Amino acid sequence: MRICPVCHLRYHDGSRRCLVDDAVLEAVADPRLGTTIGGRYLLESVLGRGGMASVYRARHVLTDQVVAVKVLHDRFAEDLALRERLAREAQSARTLAHPNVVQIFDVGEADDGVPYLVMELLEGQPLDQVLKHRKKISPSEAIGLGLQIARGLGRAHDLGVVHRDVKPENVFVCRSDDGEPVVKLVDFGIAISPQDPRLTFSGQLLGSPRYMAPERFKDRLEVIPSSDLYALGILLFELCAGVLPFESTSMAGFILAHLETPPPRLRASVPEAPPALDQLVFELMQKDPSHRPVDAHAVVAALSSMASDQARRVRRASTFVSLRDSRGGLAARLVHWIERARVYGEMLDVAFPAVVPDTLAGELAELHAAIGRLRALDARARVLDESLARRDQQLMLDRERLGHAVETLAQDLSRARDALRRSSPSTEEGAPAERFRAALAAVVAVAARFPNEPRQEVLDALHRAVDSHERWLEAARESATTDLEFQLGVLRGRLESLEADDAAARERESAELRANAEERGRLEERLVILSTSLANALRPRPELAPLFHRLTARAS
Repeated sequence: MRICPVCHLRYHDGSRRCLVDDAVLEAVADPRLGTTIGGRYLLESVLGRGGMASVYRARHVLTDQVVAVKVLHDRFAEDLALRERLAREAQSARTLAHPNVVQIFDVGEADDGVPYLVMELLEGQPLDQVLKHRKKISPSEAIGLGLQIARGLGRAHDLGVVHRDVKPENVFVCRSDDGEPVVKLVDFGIAISPQDPRLTFSGQLLGSPRYMAPERFKDRLEVIPSSDLYALGILLFELCAGVLPFESTSMAGFILAHLETPPPRLRASVPEAPPALDQLVFELMQKDPSHRPVDAHAVVAALSSMASDQARRVRRASTFVSLRDSRGGLAARLVHWIERARVYGEMLDVAFPAVVPDTLAGELAELHAAIGRLRALDARARVLDESLARRDQQLMLDRERLGHAVETLAQDLSRARDALRRSSPSTEEGAPAERFRAALAAVVAVAARFPNEPRQEVLDALHRAVDSHERWLEAARESATTDLEFQLGVLRGRLESLEADDAAARERESAELRANAEERGRLEERLVILSTSLANALRPRPELAPLFHRLTARAS
């Protein structure tokens, strides 16, 4: 297969130059290049390939907006669990609508059933590349970046989403219009919501062991927001010190270190680090989740108190919409086909002033008919796309409005949780949650001693666990956090309902747009065949050379 590097029209024959713009065709190995996915996104080049998916630079065929499209590898097309993970990535990140989370525009399945998602194309570099070139950054820079990461995690956690793989590769550093760094959290591919079915694979460890919290190794089904905070603590240490707090040459070594090695103090490696940052990083890396900050909003508050006024400002990444080489877009190609058909008509009049051969007359008539249908499809596609764009814009506004309301409540809840923790008894039995966990662990331990027979000791341990959970539940009812948690749940429910209603409403238009694009693709393939046939028949006639020159001149 060959493809035009300018307009990305595909050719399956021995053509060497593009009919539309006269560019030299290029051979490509990836069969998806040059295809339009979802009826709207033309895949132009490969940005990167991962173990699960490929990411393409793509252009919206109707608006010329440049985006990134992530497509699951073909070999995973039949893997329902992996397909579910990619779909979850889209849904998780799409609902967050936050300046520090990558924006998801669209999600769907390609013609062959492989799922894809469309997201903003980010200009900048991932944090691991920043560290590769600079080794480490100043504590003040780390505070600014960490503040933005915590804000993005806060929004995710507020809406019940845990990222599960916070690491430098998944933190993209862009720039705002005033040149300041803007963090974007990316790759929610293994993010999980408590409302979702458990989609982990038997025996598979999802995440990066260098940054994974101890509880993740004890029970891979336990997915809690505090695990993301632990990873953030590891990341902040690495940003400032230039090395990880725990080093190992093996996965087993990292697991053991996270489980057993006490976290080091940041100031031991970076004496110039502020004491408050040293203490925050130390608390974030605590083995027991209950000893870490109560939530991401508490981390935001702590980092905000250390950050400069400049770093505390909420910024958005500079909008990147490139129109380079857009002359080969759908509208430009349509104009070219109309002009080419008109010139072919002139050629036939010059070459055959009396009677045009039936074969050539038939091909020209079919060419005109195909162009007419293509024009009608283009007009309908623009109506559908504008309708979807309006729907997307309204949904984005609703997400942001509800997101701000959720954040306000979550900040109040964070302060209430912190106050509750400070007022909890400091006896050896600990807080209600800790007492329940201890009682539950005792049940497991006793049951393990008598796995094959009923024992009164097991039943007594179960009763103690139930009693401790009832006390925990009663304490929660009396807590100031209960009402706030209820209100937060109501807002989450409204957002979920909003997303469900939108998905149902947009499916009809999306399906029509996909069918429209499929027919446009077939028509353009036919236009290439007809145009090539006419050109081959007419090119030997010397009197038509000026008209062929006109076609070539217009194309280039």
